[in-house]
Amino acid sequence: MKIFILAPDSDNHTAPLKWALQKAGFGVECWPGLGWAEKRQASILLTDSNRIQLGGHVLEPGDVVWVRRPDPPKLNPGAAPEDLKFASTEYRWFFHSVMYLLDELPVRCINKYSASRLINNKSVQLLFARECGMKVPATLMTNSPAAVHSYLRQCASRTICKTFFPHIWKKQTNSSVAVTETFELSEEMLPEDEVLTYAPAIYQEMVAKEFDVRMVVLGEAVYSYALHNPTGAIDWRQDAGQGLVRVEALETPTEIEEKVLAFTSRAQIAYGSFDFAVDASGHWWFLEVNEGGQFLWLDDFNPGLRVQEKFLAFLTAPERSSKEFLEERQALFPSWKDYLASPEKDAQPPEDADPEAAFVSVEA
Repeated sequence: MKIFILAPDSDNHTAPLKWALQKAGFGVECWPGLGWAEKRQASILLTDSNRIQLGGHVLEPGDVVWVRRPDPPKLNPGAAPEDLKFASTEYRWFFHSVMYLLDELPVRCINKYSASRLINNKSVQLLFARECGMKVPATLMTNSPAAVHSYLRQCASRTICKTFFPHIWKKQTNSSVAVTETFELSEEMLPEDEVLTYAPAIYQEMVAKEFDVRMVVLGEAVYSYALHNPTGAIDWRQDAGQGLVRVEALETPTEIEEKVLAFTSRAQIAYGSFDFAVDASGHWWFLEVNEGGQFLWLDDFNPGLRVQEKFLAFLTAPERSSKEFLEERQALFPSWKDYLASPEKDAQPPEDADPEAAFVSVEA
């Protein structure tokens, strides 16, 4: 069994986890995503024995594919300008051909591409969460000014506004950035109606929370972590980036765990990072799930959590392994703290800044 990580070598999770897997004796290959360069090339051979080759590596039955964060297709810069639209379309469809075929081959995909594409939709997440019995804040998704006014007027509680996807604005001339974050909104605060049509947004009932929860689901194993933010900010992410958030392990209520596992079964995902808000009555409110969410930051804030070892035990174990079995396997792997102290940490290539990243705008 080999482990294939679909992400660049410089990805902030790829390098440490590849190192830890190799230390534990596992074969690991990385494929950064489809592109014209040799290491990014791919081949599908459909005969009596179907085969996919990613870079220089052939997938074999029983291999594990972690769809971490492959780059978007990279076109050959030598292509003629009048051919770029054609080449881009062909690369996009070939990438989909590779990714969807992985779902159907005798390899274990975490997560299946078809499932991840579906569950990355916020509307589907909230629908599934309600169907599985979780508490979900009343939500409006729209680009209609009339709908926004109507919703805010009728909503009995305080409301927030958030984006479908994070975004960063960077200045070409200096290091200043602006980042999207969740904020409170009332009808009196709305801009001109035309501005509301510039981009759709999510308008949601605000949960009066005591603290946030980041939950990591690894197959049948559910781990919850309380995020205590002394600033009381609606969106904890910016404060976490400044090291202000305290992270501690939290026992998941049985009822919540059952509903979350029903959700992952409904969504057909094996791994996910869930966000909840817990109110003063102890109710857990589902906010969102990221099927490819990052988790090493939890070990950075609290090394005793050992999330890296938990994930690697899950990645290398048979499907549907019990939580007890996974926890027995944790000892096979070095920790995030071990990686930080290793020479390999200093040899890690810097993470590439992709000028074509969809979530970054560069302003003059």
